[in-house]
Amino acid sequence: MGYKYFEGNWSEQRAMAKLQWDRLSYAELEQSRGNMEELADLIQDRYGIDQEEALAQVEDFFSRY
Repeated sequence: MGYKYFEGNWSEQRAMAKLQWDRLSYAELEQSRGNMEELADLIQDRYGIDQEEALAQVEDFFSRY
């Protein structure tokens, strides 16, 4: 993993993240500020998946945007 934070405009990409992970609030997404680990923790908590799967989802999301 070559990055920990989304380097683009997180404010714009936050809406795309909300579409992908609708159980997360906009406030939670904004608070994460594109931090991959924080975002993975939120996804793990809301969706009841393990950390590895959550991080894989986040990495896939960032690789597309």
